[in-house]
Amino acid sequence: MPMPVISYFPISLPPEARAGFEQTWKSRVGAVDTFPGFISTELLALPDRGEYVVLSRFEDEKSFEAWITSDNFTKGHRGESYDSYKDNPAMKSHKLFEVLG
Repeated sequence: MPMPVISYFPISLPPEARAGFEQTWKSRVGAVDTFPGFISTELLALPDRGEYVVLSRFEDEKSFEAWITSDNFTKGHRGESYDSYKDNPAMKSHKLFEVLG
């Protein structure tokens, strides 16, 4: 049986980028909300330090992989595909965890 997964994506931002990032998050398109296999997403913050973590839950890894390769992902990320993020140094800290309990 497939295991639920959580995408863990930490982000560090300089002071001048924080307000814009938070506003973009609040007004995000929400394309993921109805995506098959999607469970939830949360933004955790230590805003005074510019540290954020995006947690996204999916029913299984297959659903997550379908999401990151979808047109909806690109639309929800200001026109940038998942592949374009791979060149970003921040992507090196992205992790996908299985939920064991």
